[in-house]
Amino acid sequence: MSIIIFLKIFIVCILGAMSPGPSMVVVINNAIFKNRYHGILTSLGHGIGIGIYALFAVLGIALVIKTDLFFFNTIRILSIFFLIYLGIKSILSKDTLDFPEKDLNGGMASFFQGLSISLLNPKIFIWFVAIYSQFMSVDNDVIFNIYLIFTASIVDALWYILLTFLVTSSTAFRLIKSKAILLQRFVGGVFILIAFVLLIQILL
Repeated sequence: MSIIIFLKIFIVCILGAMSPGPSMVVVINNAIFKNRYHGILTSLGHGIGIGIYALFAVLGIALVIKTDLFFFNTIRILSIFFLIYLGIKSILSKDTLDFPEKDLNGGMASFFQGLSISLLNPKIFIWFVAIYSQFMSVDNDVIFNIYLIFTASIVDALWYILLTFLVTSSTAFRLIKSKAILLQRFVGGVFILIAFVLLIQILL
């Protein structure tokens, strides 16, 4: 695996994790209204959930490649347009980060909150099918596919753990909350850029 492929996978995984949404709200909420420990547990639970979806995506795409290569290439093309759609939606979104009331449930509750918020979001699975279809091929070995799964899980968990440490500083929290829309536009722009790069690669 080349360093270019490694960086591509890492970048799309971190961008997916950074995109503001329900997951970010849950992690930040637990980190602030409970404590840093609860934020970390929520982050770990979310990372495991992401890993499960990544596993299903990799297995599903591998099965499609072996059974119907035309259908796989169709998925790749549709996935690129899905990325463009996500990018446009993110740029146009005006959603802010709103947080619920303080909740002081135990540590396992925080862990399962993180796990459930990822597993109960089918858009995450669609996201992985869209992204990972660009990296799957009949030449992939088991080690590379395992790397795809663990990268998604570890990058997601580490991002939210980092976010937990950041938001436990009141200044950083106010900055993240106030700049959520700007962050969405940035991530959306990168999604569109990645989509066009992938489209060019397929056409060439």
